[in-house]
Amino acid sequence: MDSNYKTTADAELLGLIDSDEEAYSELISRHLPAIIRAASIYQQSPADRDDLVSEGILGLMAAARTYSENRGASFGTYAFVCANRRMLSALKKIRKINMMEGPIEGIEPKDTESPEKTAIEREFLREIFSEAESSFSELERRVLMLYLSGESYERISSALGIDRKAVDNALSRVRAKLRRKFG
Repeated sequence: MDSNYKTTADAELLGLIDSDEEAYSELISRHLPAIIRAASIYQQSPADRDDLVSEGILGLMAAARTYSENRGASFGTYAFVCANRRMLSALKKIRKINMMEGPIEGIEPKDTESPEKTAIEREFLREIFSEAESSFSELERRVLMLYLSGESYERISSALGIDRKAVDNALSRVRAKLRRKFG
């Protein structure tokens, strides 16, 4: 599927994401290669990479919902920071330590993405969106949408009338379903 938004600026796509799934998909797809490169840098094992990419995608999706031009950064910068923070947080959890050993800033991507790899990544992203529609429960979708809009676990639990642990469990199920489907 060729996107009608290939040359559309991020700012314009951000204005369309609530009403146009193709615009949302293009925005996410356009920034996905940077997340995949960062995950490759941070990974300690092949299993880490999958978890880190999943977390990075969630950070990227949240950035698309919470970005404001008034903050003084481009969407690309903001999205990368959000995704990067999610990945680093996940890496800390994976390692079960409170602080990372050694600096991570200044690490450069290993190589540039080929057009073929970018096309494969875009198709993968489309599959993720399809999976969310077909296999997430209503609660999982509601929790995920609130989470992606920047709400804290506490606010999500209050809004949905469930406890904080139920919010965490729903997001864990979302991650597990994505891992089962996409490996």
